[in-house]
Amino acid sequence: MEAQSSSPSPPIVDNNRDMSILTPKVRAFMVKKIASVLVPFPDVNAPYDNRMIELNEYIKYMERKAFERVQTRDDYYTQLAKIILRIYNQRMARPKGPDNDPYSNIPLSHEMADFMGLTEEELEEFDREYNPQDPDSDDEEDSKTHLTRQMRLRVIDKLQSLLFPAPDPFAHYDGRMDNITNKLKQIEAEAFSLSEDRDEYYNIASLKAYRLQKSLKRKGEPYVEQMVKHPAVVTGCEIVEAGCSSLSEDN
Repeated sequence: MEAQSSSPSPPIVDNNRDMSILTPKVRAFMVKKIASVLVPFPDVNAPYDNRMIELNEYIKYMERKAFERVQTRDDYYTQLAKIILRIYNQRMARPKGPDNDPYSNIPLSHEMADFMGLTEEELEEFDREYNPQDPDSDDEEDSKTHLTRQMRLRVIDKLQSLLFPAPDPFAHYDGRMDNITNKLKQIEAEAFSLSEDRDEYYNIASLKAYRLQKSLKRKGEPYVEQMVKHPAVVTGCEIVEAGCSSLSEDN
């Protein structure tokens, strides 16, 4: 009996390069997966919470950049895995937010770009997309009207990190840096109001922040000793300034 010849197996097609499989629905799912690293249990207010909205905008931007850079699906998922790992490591290095607020682990707006690892160029691109300018505007490129909210928050963050660095990772979260942050916000607002263009804005903000640093040092103590290490300590309903005499026991 003549043996039957087996037909050759069809060649295995490697469709790893078929990026069309990554449909908008799949990519939207991946954005949610990345966001879940910071917000594992969003509540019904998620579509309306400004922190969650901003976080999703950053993640969508980073996901799109990853999608545009790669040629295969494996590379796409590898890039997203790197984003997830960075967010996880950054979250673990920060104090945990209160459990009753599902969005408490999302960084503040002026910290978001550094938290997500955006370069200066990527931040400017993100700002242009997230805060689009009027296409009919005749403003020159260096006009301060091009300074978006994100860019202005970034200036405050940069001035603080360069001239007034926090003494420890928890200083930003327990209120000890609030005084200096508020002063820098005032400086930034004044710089924006007084300046004619972006260059002048940056110069005024830098100069005023530098003068603030110098003025604090001239008072005999650096800003850390004067404004950070001795915050107001809240005890019950009493507010006691650290370093001052204790409350009278006759109350």
